[in-house]
Amino acid sequence: MSLSTRFILLLLIAVVPALSVEFYNDWRLRRDRGDELRRVAAAQADMLSGELQRIVSGMEQLLVAAAHAPQVLQDEEACSAYMARMQQSFAFVSNIGVSGPDGVVRCLNEPFRRGQVTNEDRRHFREALQSGRFAVGDLFIGRVTGNKVLGFGYPVRDPMTGEVSAVVFASLRLSWLAEQFQRRPLVAGTLVVVADTHGRIITSLPGTDRAGESLPAAWALLLREARPGVVDKGPEPFFGTGDQIVAYVPDRSPPEGLNILVGLDRDRALREIDAASMRSKTVGVLALAVGMLLTLMLVRLLIRRPLDAILRVVGQVEGGNLGARTGVRRGRGEVNQIAAALDHLLDEIGRRIREKEQIEGQLRAARDEAVRISAAKTDFLASASHDLRQPLHTLSLMAQVLARPQPPGQQARSAQIVTRAVSHLGAMVETLVDVAQLDSGRIVARMQPVHLAQVLTTIHGEFAALAVEKGVTFTLQRCDDWVRSDPTLLGRIVRNLVSNAIKFTPPGGQVAVSCRPVAQGLMLEVTDTGPGIPADRQREIFEEFRQLGNPERDRRKGIGLGLAIVDKLCRLLGHPVRVQSEEGAGATFTVELKPCEPGSEEVTASPPSLRIAGRVLVVEDDVLVAEASAALLSGWGATVTIAGDAPEAMALIAAGRFDAIVCDFRLPSGSGLDVLRFARDSASGTLCVLITGEAPWNIESTAGQEGIPVLRKPVAPEDFVRALAPLAGAVSPPT
Repeated sequence: MSLSTRFILLLLIAVVPALSVEFYNDWRLRRDRGDELRRVAAAQADMLSGELQRIVSGMEQLLVAAAHAPQVLQDEEACSAYMARMQQSFAFVSNIGVSGPDGVVRCLNEPFRRGQVTNEDRRHFREALQSGRFAVGDLFIGRVTGNKVLGFGYPVRDPMTGEVSAVVFASLRLSWLAEQFQRRPLVAGTLVVVADTHGRIITSLPGTDRAGESLPAAWALLLREARPGVVDKGPEPFFGTGDQIVAYVPDRSPPEGLNILVGLDRDRALREIDAASMRSKTVGVLALAVGMLLTLMLVRLLIRRPLDAILRVVGQVEGGNLGARTGVRRGRGEVNQIAAALDHLLDEIGRRIREKEQIEGQLRAARDEAVRISAAKTDFLASASHDLRQPLHTLSLMAQVLARPQPPGQQARSAQIVTRAVSHLGAMVETLVDVAQLDSGRIVARMQPVHLAQVLTTIHGEFAALAVEKGVTFTLQRCDDWVRSDPTLLGRIVRNLVSNAIKFTPPGGQVAVSCRPVAQGLMLEVTDTGPGIPADRQREIFEEFRQLGNPERDRRKGIGLGLAIVDKLCRLLGHPVRVQSEEGAGATFTVELKPCEPGSEEVTASPPSLRIAGRVLVVEDDVLVAEASAALLSGWGATVTIAGDAPEAMALIAAGRFDAIVCDFRLPSGSGLDVLRFARDSASGTLCVLITGEAPWNIESTAGQEGIPVLRKPVAPEDFVRALAPLAGAVSPPT
């Protein structure tokens, strides 16, 4: 065998392990990516199924409300007017009306030929009439609008006999449904299909509207499966797609009658991996070609001195030791150059292998982090959805209770239940908003000297009654130190720690708040004799919706965001928070503070109560909110007028003088600020109050420059009292 052949073989032996690693890693990355795509497809199908279930539940609640409305049992004109108002209030509704037992439409939200329009052949009408329950129908073309819609029905029962006397029906705009899915955080290029039980497409994304068309036979078979799953599909000319990973949720899962199919483009997802693999292989081939060319050039020269060293290294490389080197210095001799080239080639191969391993480690870490973030977000949304549904469910039940005649004393008790549910719902919404604002960086700390005695005394007064009620001893050590912090945010930190300690301390236990000097500054401590926290889970308690002692999610123990907010606020203020605890031996939470020179004390006044003697204009497009606000203000003695939008409000202001304007920010036409500015221009002495639940986060600053107070929904009565205090006929402390 010639020397050239031998050197070429040596090069190939040196390169084969690296190429094997390259091909193996390429195969493994493609396999892992395929598994990840299946998980992503299943997660997206589950998310969209949940979104579809939320939409169907919303439609059911709308029809339940309409079925119990007194206008449904009145004459056709009153019923049609009520349905028109309902349709205008909900953008997703195409048509809403009432059909008799024979299917003939009695009233509708828009003009129709009376006695000539029927729903007898509609599936949602027939199922609602026969089953006496809410029914999901099929896709159909509206006889009045001519649009493709999805039908829903709900029975109306005679209040005397309890028999089904009519069916309230509504149709969902498919364009609105498509918009809702487009807003979801889907992987680029995702194919989404919603189909009914017959395999007809209700809506599909992206591409042209295929509503009403039948699914391809291979895809329609998935609708017959007993449970959700994921399958691989080849190219589908009907959708114009290549190889797909398809996740499906058949109609045997809620909502019944509707199917979800989600397809991910396999080639598109693997494109980056294929491109990186091609680049790596190209570089490897080029390196191999360069090495072979160099070898052929050196073989032509004489080989004398380091031949033994070269042969030794070759033997080690053949055994798989890529770290072997000749140790020969580069010189003018031919063999020296061969030895140096061989060392350089082995160095390059080793470097590429190390780089490849480093890149693989980074890819695995990025993938694991993405999976963790996705799982955390899913847990967060699931927990928030569960906890928000509970008070909403309570309010829904109490609304039905209050709609019926009440025995003596029951109305007051029902009102108390509604008040507690609203208070709990408001507290959860406020807490979720706090978490969102902290994560987005919208909360800015206003650092200043803070007197700890004032903050701790206020908090002790707030929680003393709660501690007595639970049978917990709550003590406070006097602390006259001044620290540099934000008084509001620091108070929120201590409140959350004290509230958490009292919640999880059993009756007969103790909760204590104290402070002590340390080398770094001042240490604020909240100590309890509760069940304690295991050492391996003490970091876990600062995560959102994480409660170690509340597996049943008892709402009286909170929703698991208190310590998460504490952690975020402490990071914002630069106050390190720690926990010291042993299981069964209570816990001590410490917050490290920085002392500072004393500042000035702030004196807070008690919120007043008032009797209003004047005319008040309430501008609110939500009828229920407007009526509730009017009832509250009327109870205080005010003469209240209601306007539903900006033009109506401006017309009333121009026609007569009002002492105060209470206006919502979001109105159907125009902004609440525009209405209040018009009122100021019409009568400079008019008291203006802006109420909002979704205005920009800096609306307080914008309105404050014009002297307009801003109240955020839900508004507590005492906030109304403060805002309308200038109209009070007599001001007195609250009882």
